[in-house]
Amino acid sequence: MTAALQPKQPLPISLLRRIDAFLFPPLCIVCDKPRRRDDRWLCGDCLQRLTAGIASRNACPRCGQNRAVRSCACAVVWEYPFDRIVSFVDYDDTIRIIMHHVKYQGKRRLARDMGRLCAPYLDGNVVGACDFAVPVPLHWLRLRRRGYNQAEWFARGLVGDAARPQVHCGILRRMRRTKTQTRLDKSERRRNVAGAFLLTPEGAEVVKGKRVVLVDDVITTGATVAAAAAALLAGGCSGVTVVSFARD
Repeated sequence: MTAALQPKQPLPISLLRRIDAFLFPPLCIVCDKPRRRDDRWLCGDCLQRLTAGIASRNACPRCGQNRAVRSCACAVVWEYPFDRIVSFVDYDDTIRIIMHHVKYQGKRRLARDMGRLCAPYLDGNVVGACDFAVPVPLHWLRLRRRGYNQAEWFARGLVGDAARPQVHCGILRRMRRTKTQTRLDKSERRRNVAGAFLLTPEGAEVVKGKRVVLVDDVITTGATVAAAAAALLAGGCSGVTVVSFARD
């Protein structure tokens, strides 16, 4: 067979991948700039800013507010049933975009990866003193529509493969389909979620005398986690520490 009639050899796959990466680079979900393929969601600059913000955040050890941004009054007035709030980031435009992808674009693994990003900055004494982690549950209709609970995925990334605390999702049930808290003031948020959570039969068996890490994605007034913590404590839980990805 002459050279002219020989079949053409396919391009090496590695070369095709380089061409594809050059022509269609993956984009950062925050700023839309090209990112490396081994950076799953964010470009290097956005990831560096996010990590630096977590590492340098001047959080109140009780309410989790960033004291460099706003002052808190928790040393004078503490109106929550749980012990403290631990939060990693401030709810800003970057976090708003990340949470939009998590909640409304099906990126459950993004919530898990944010948990993994925050894990090295979680005080070991916080989780070490607790028996298990409980994600704030969604109402079953919202869970069915979304397909997953973002708080659970964040919790699993945060806890990782640690033997303690493990993530338990059968402890609490959200009994009422509450309306979104976004446009409600503080008192309206409390009324909206009052009595919204109930211990499951499984939860009633295991919470007595136990300490719990209650995990949520974003905390604003704390009304939702307060209602969830109240249900845990009413079932005999000995104490609740709240952990959230973001604090608004």
